[in-house]
Amino acid sequence: MNGKLFYLADENEYVFIVNMALTPSIKDTIQADMVERLGAPVAVISDCDSFEYLSGGTK
Repeated sequence: MNGKLFYLADENEYVFIVNMALTPSIKDTIQADMVERLGAPVAVISDCDSFEYLSGGTK
C-alpha cells in the first residue's frame, strides 16, 4: 500500500494518508499496527485524491 507518513513533532503523533478508499475495519487494523510499531498515536486518512502540505503556524 502506498501512502505518505507525516510526523508531527510538536504533538509526537503521526498521520498516514492513502489515496485509496479503506473500510473502517481495515483503517482500524492499519492504525493499530502502526501504533504498535511506532509507539505513538497515528491518524489514518483514506480516500484522499490529493492534498497540499501547508507550512507555518496560525496567527
